[in-house]
Amino acid sequence: MKTQSTLTVLLLLLLFSCSPEENTSDKIIQGNNVKTLYDFDNYGISHNLAMDHIATMPNFNTASLEDIFYFADTYTDAYLDNSCQCNDWQTHETQMDMIEQLQENMNSASSILVNMNVITPQEVPLTDMLFTIFDNAVSLQNNSYKSIQEFTAEIEALENFVFNNYTIIYDPVAKTGNYAATILGACSIAKNSYSYWVTATLNSAHSWNYRLTQLNPATRNGNTISPIQKGIFGDIWRGIKRAGADVGGFIVGGDCGGILDGRDLGCAIKHAKKKSSGVRR
Repeated sequence: MKTQSTLTVLLLLLLFSCSPEENTSDKIIQGNNVKTLYDFDNYGISHNLAMDHIATMPNFNTASLEDIFYFADTYTDAYLDNSCQCNDWQTHETQMDMIEQLQENMNSASSILVNMNVITPQEVPLTDMLFTIFDNAVSLQNNSYKSIQEFTAEIEALENFVFNNYTIIYDPVAKTGNYAATILGACSIAKNSYSYWVTATLNSAHSWNYRLTQLNPATRNGNTISPIQKGIFGDIWRGIKRAGADVGGFIVGGDCGGILDGRDLGCAIKHAKKKSSGVRR
């Protein structure tokens, strides 16, 4: 991940403050109750609860990625009901190949997603803004990373930008919406996931700590687990990359549902859960 200043993110927000696709006169007038009304924050909370549940599976620390993939379906809540049945193990593995490309090239994430027909060129600006925040979260040269508070503040600045400059179309019952709504859901995933994985890496008592710091499930079939030796910064970097996979999974999954026009955020969060628990390296 390359090192860039927070100023870069702010400049991007200014540069793309007018979207030709969605910045229209009928945009939602924002108010203090918008987050409650459109409840995007709960997507990230639901994601983290799903991660807690997955860690309760029998023999979790030595379970294969395929076993975890199927056990993940045993968690449901108001946002994650598993009604989307558009993903099997082989499809998941194929999508993980793309997610791993995103993890290694956060600054090229939008190009990868366009080439895979996941997003349109018109959706690139918001996608770039989100993944730029991830790209800036870690400095490999300095072995440093953004604190949870710093990262959250940058994501919340992007959320406010979207609220103030884009038309937000979202059905809280059907859990469907346009791409601006998908980005707000992805921002919720980003904040909660970043906090979750950084905390899990630093806290040896966390239910995911052993898998994050001691195991390397980096195989094509997801069934081989071997010890890895690395420092704490490498562990944290891996945790942050997992958060990036969560967001990538959410964006990929939003294009998977049965709706013909827009995004299925219900499918998106299911994909985020699967991709999060299925990171291979």
